[in-house]
This record gives sequence, structure tokens and C-alpha cells, in this order.
Amino acid sequence: DSMNGFCLIFADNYKNYDLEGLIKNRSLASLPVACRYRIVDFILSLLVKADVADIGILTTNNYNSLMDHVGWGKDWNLNRKNGGLKIIPPLAISDTGLARNKFEALSNASQYMEGRLQDYCIIADSNIICNIDFKDLLRYHEENNADVTVAVVKRKPEKDEIEMILDNKNRAYDSLYHKDGADYECNTLLKITIMHKDFLNEIIKKGITLGWEDIVRDYISKNFNRLNVYAYEVKGYCKVINSLESYYDFHMDLLDERISKEIFLSGTEILTRVRDSVPTSYGKNSSVSNSILADGCHINGKVENSVIFRDVTIEEGVELKNCIVMSSTTIKEGAKLEYVITDKEVLATEGKELKGDRNCQFIVPKKKTI
Repeated sequence: DSMNGFCLIFADNYKNYDLEGLIKNRSLASLPVACRYRIVDFILSLLVKADVADIGILTTNNYNSLMDHVGWGKDWNLNRKNGGLKIIPPLAISDTGLARNKFEALSNASQYMEGRLQDYCIIADSNIICNIDFKDLLRYHEENNADVTVAVVKRKPEKDEIEMILDNKNRAYDSLYHKDGADYECNTLLKITIMHKDFLNEIIKKGITLGWEDIVRDYISKNFNRLNVYAYEVKGYCKVINSLESYYDFHMDLLDERISKEIFLSGTEILTRVRDSVPTSYGKNSSVSNSILADGCHINGKVENSVIFRDVTIEEGVELKNCIVMSSTTIKEGAKLEYVITDKEVLATEGKELKGDRNCQFIVPKKKTI
């Protein structure tokens, strides 16, 4: 029974951080994570589980890898004749020809929205890894007769995050913008919002004329007295990947069995593009501890506390520690890497020593030989 709501996902977050080059030539949504996934797979899988039949992904300029990944949505069971998964490319609206913020991106979607039969629209960022139940979110929104329902998570706000101030019925009556984060736990806003599509349309029209950039900051937070704004708490593990630090921390979290079970075995199957590959082979001199490895790898060295993506070759005498190695990377004999993140198709030459730091990993760009 499909849900009375469609979803618009932002493929990018319109902030100028590029995760030290990891999203230089790809959208944030298609950033490879967790051995064989792309970041958008997590939110897509939750939407599929909630029977959200229509999903539009709003993209900016670098959407080739995203197109390539989601294609027509068949691996998510979203390749339907009417509806399903649609990539909404940027229209030329600003002088640069690209949407500069979320409002401009949303204005690109007006035609798409008009064609939807569902009443409600969920707007979500693509870089959130959590276990939100979208059906329950809609039920909560209708039950409270809300104009807008926003998702919140109880934790310390990080920089540029918003704290929602709630009454005892979880209605929001104020918000605080934390430019530098804060050192106390509170209801921190997650970028997942639901409202009636007609209401959203009005806000977009206003926002475009007035130059707004962010729905919560520019509109909702200035109209608490006129709007019924409710907060829906997301419980359990929740990670927003918007920096190199959060990207790295998420992968280290995955090495904690309790967390990886919660993400992958909580009843939501995380769907991704299906690729066939052979099982990983381990040579007699290999040793692997506290690590996760995808298929198709050849491991002949020592791997510790690391996350290894598909089709990676690790030769004899190699020592990898606290690393994230993306697909099709080759690490030649005797190389030693610690606190290193390699993008796809990297070649680390024989005996190479690279060492980052727990708080500042060494990044090797895509297809680079070092």
C-alpha cells in the first residue's frame, strides 16, 4: 500500500566543503561508503521500505556518478512506468547556470511536484544515515495536525546545526542556530522535513522572490507563532556525513558490531546497485583484524581496523591500519598506510609509507599513483 507522500532528496548540500576532494567530481549522494554502498542508498532504502513510490533526486552539476549508480532505480524496485525514481537535473536559473542553494534547487522541481498525486512531500538530505520510519513520520504529522514536521535527534549540535526548542508535546516554539556547535545535548535538527505539497509550493514561491536559502532558517524559524511545527525524534544510531571527520568516524563506527548490526540488520534491507563479483581471497601471509572487506579483494598483507571496498589488491608485506580503501585500489608490496583514505583506483607503489593522524587523515585522490 503506497504512502500518501513523495520525496525530494537533495543530492548535494550547497555548502562549500568538498570533504577534502572526496566530492570534487561526484555529488555527495554518490559518495562511496561502507564497502559497497553509496551514501544515498541508506535514505532510498528507508523510503522504499515505507512504500514511498515517488522519489525525485535534485542534483547540481556533478551528477554523472549518481546517474550511473541509481540509473532507472531497478535495484531499489523503483523502475515504474509512472513514478518511481527520477533524477531532476539543474536548470539554468542563476548567472552561473546552477542552483546555488536549496530553494533554487526546489524551484527546479515544481513541474515534478505538480505531477505527483500524493498530498505530502518529504524533503531530505542524502547524507543522513539513520533508521527513520517514514510511515510513522507521516502518521505523526497528520495526528498532530502539523503544518510542518521536522526530524530531530538528541545529541550535541555540531557547527552550523540548529537546535529546536520544544514544549512538552514536542511542538517547536523556537530555534537556536549554533554557528560553532554547542557542548550540550539537545533536540538537534536533522534535514528531514514533511509538509503538504501545496504549502511547500507557497514557501518555494515566496523564497525564490525573497532570496531565501534554507526552509527552516529563513522561514520556519521566523514563523513559529503562526505555524504548527512539530518535532519527530529519530532514535538509535544516526550520523550525518558532512565532513571528512564524520565520514571517517562513520566507518570506524561500522567496525563496532553493535552499530553495524543496527544499521544493516534492523529490518531495513539496504539496497544498492547490484554488481556481481567473486569472493575475497586471502593469501597464506594475510592477517585481518577488526576490519570489514567487500567482495572481489585479494588480501596478502596485514589489515587492521580498516574498511576495504570492492576489488582491492593488497600485496605481501603491506600493513594497513585505520584506513578506508575505496574500490579497485592496489597497494603494492611492503607499503605501510595508517590513517589513510584512498579514493577509487588508487595505486600505492612498493614500500610507500603514508601516515595521517586520527584527527586528520591523509587523502589520496581518485586514480592517483603515489
